[in-house]
Amino acid sequence: MEMKKLNFLEKKLYTKHKILLDYVKDKRIVHYGCIDDSTDIIDSKIKNNIYLHKLLSDASSSCIGVDINTEIMTYLKETHTIDNIVYGNVEDPKTFEIDLQVLKEAEVLVIPDLIEHLNNPGLMIESFRKYYSSDIKIIILTPNPFSYLNFAFTLLGREFYNAYHTCYFSTNNMKVLLKNHAIKINRVFPVFMPKDRSWFVKFIDKTINYFLTIFTYGFCDNYLYECELDEQ
Repeated sequence: MEMKKLNFLEKKLYTKHKILLDYVKDKRIVHYGCIDDSTDIIDSKIKNNIYLHKLLSDASSSCIGVDINTEIMTYLKETHTIDNIVYGNVEDPKTFEIDLQVLKEAEVLVIPDLIEHLNNPGLMIESFRKYYSSDIKIIILTPNPFSYLNFAFTLLGREFYNAYHTCYFSTNNMKVLLKNHAIKINRVFPVFMPKDRSWFVKFIDKTINYFLTIFTYGFCDNYLYECELDEQ
């Protein structure tokens, strides 16, 4: 057991949607885990123009989403004319209902807020080298286990809980996991994630986030990892 610094290479708090849009602009991308948990959440996000898959699709030159939720996939197609999502278990690209050559042609693989949902994240990571080009840029975004909300709820004797999460990653945990699969982290960004809430709640949340990062970026909402395949 040892104590290490946070693996931050960037000293600025970024907003989730903005930084992701910068990565995908005019690129061929694949978006893993692109469907939200419910149609109500999706409807609200689309109404407020913050539904990530639509924003990524509009900004990129081509975008294919991959998800296992076929029910909401159909809803998106019929209600919002979003039809660039296919079924697939990200732990096994052989299940993707798509010509796998599309993966080889992709320039950016975007994996936002998904890795913490998986039963076997190592299987997904191991597949990058087999199914994507050697110069694929991999963007992984995941919740920070030490965000200020987690501390606040702990002080109240509560846990900030998501029924779909199986694990959380610190910056050093993620570094170990990716290194074990020969994935190199180029940069790590502290990220603020705008909430789909009232303007007042959003204002308070953003103010607290930016105030606390004066002391340490370790209180941010999420971490974003910019990665690539390492030489073996």
